[in-house]
Amino acid sequence: MNLISRNLTSPNICLKGIISLGTLLLVCGSASIAESATITSFTNRNDFNTAIGSFPVIIEDFTNSFHFPIITGILNSQTNLVVDNGSPIRPGDIKPGATYSTPPGTGSFFNIDAGGGYTGGFLDGFASSDFNRTLTIDFDKNVSAFGFDTNSLMGNDFNLTIKFSSGESFEQNFLVSNSISLQFFGFQSDAIDIQSVIIDGNADDGTFAFAIDNFTFTTVPEPFNLGGTLIAGLMGLWLKRKKKKGSQSV
Repeated sequence: MNLISRNLTSPNICLKGIISLGTLLLVCGSASIAESATITSFTNRNDFNTAIGSFPVIIEDFTNSFHFPIITGILNSQTNLVVDNGSPIRPGDIKPGATYSTPPGTGSFFNIDAGGGYTGGFLDGFASSDFNRTLTIDFDKNVSAFGFDTNSLMGNDFNLTIKFSSGESFEQNFLVSNSISLQFFGFQSDAIDIQSVIIDGNADDGTFAFAIDNFTFTTVPEPFNLGGTLIAGLMGLWLKRKKKKGSQSV
């Protein structure tokens, strides 16, 4: 486990005049942003699971069916992609919550295939002519943690970029063991502020641009909405006062 600090700048808040309830809530929410935050990295999935605690997670294991290869575009549960060989991606093959994509262009494509020490299937992408292609993962909603398995198919190392809702980003290089056995990498923020992830593998032979399996990320339960609850409470109080004032003026 490794702690990596990053700094966030708190907005300069100044309230002038009369502001709407929605604006007030927005400003209050912005004011709660911490001045600093921390990314914790893990190389043990059990430690990662313990750290995220009761947060529900989605695990995409890419094992629903065999797909080879997936041509340019977006890989997610809503896209029906046509492939050169094998079965196309159908809605439901990829679990919702994250969109996987590679840069558009000639020869840019994914694979979902088996082998290489992985259980079932794994997601990989062939390197382009310059041996430089990235996998971008955009989350439907901000998450606080994510992790994945990889092995030597990723190369000796990979570059990771995490983009946050604040507009900041975290970039670091991570070494991969020279083994076909799975190796876990996990990352947790102390806020629900991770918007997207970019993975760029560095295979020596230039065959694979990236290779991941069991991609895991946290989700946020929907039923409880503090903002909505607060709005409803304040609106109810306002209506009660208005009604009381109207009764007094009769």
